[in-house]
Amino acid sequence: MPISLLAERESVEQRVARTLRDLIVAGQLPAGTPLVQRELATQLGVSPTPVRAGLSQLEREGLVAVNATGRAVVSRLTREDFEEIYAARLGLEGLAARVGAPSVGKSEIAEMKQLLQRLRQLAEEQDVDEYLRHRWEFHATAYRTSGRRRLVDEVERLFWRADRYNRLVLSTLARFRESVGRYREFLAACQAGDGTRAEQVVHESMRWAVDRVAATLPSEASEPG
Repeated sequence: MPISLLAERESVEQRVARTLRDLIVAGQLPAGTPLVQRELATQLGVSPTPVRAGLSQLEREGLVAVNATGRAVVSRLTREDFEEIYAARLGLEGLAARVGAPSVGKSEIAEMKQLLQRLRQLAEEQDVDEYLRHRWEFHATAYRTSGRRRLVDEVERLFWRADRYNRLVLSTLARFRESVGRYREFLAACQAGDGTRAEQVVHESMRWAVDRVAATLPSEASEPG
């Protein structure tokens, strides 16, 4: 009985975190929005305990910050945060590409081709939600062949940690199209079993994203607008 109750409580916490995450990423809870536990608990129809746990999880993910007064607020998008996340992705996702590409087989290539075709359609539609989900699955298909589960899990965590920034990168149709072009290069590297080239493509993609977005973001030293 205690185990069942614990599992149920954890499920509520996860749902709270997911709901708040979706609202933040979609911009329905803008940066600086106060996140009052009791108010959120009432709105979500849960007790304050899972809300507290959900906010703690989102704080670890960088979506929530605790200000000088101890109150939780939606965190700001800043140049430093963006650069740090992408630097971490550059190293770990590059490694995942390098160790995964040589192990990609025919079944994975077939799956990646289908995903790439769908990515092209989503790019033209500028459906950022589905595009990002398919983008992750496209690359993860190759990464998982390495058998490095801990590495892939951490790469996935960082990918979704960057969700709000990824959306800024994909702010125009031209950027969607250029993004897809880089995925074709990644697929070609996997088809050739070339881990070095796969890592290089990932690095080029990350630097492309940083070059287009970093300068548009405010510094953490600046006052909130």
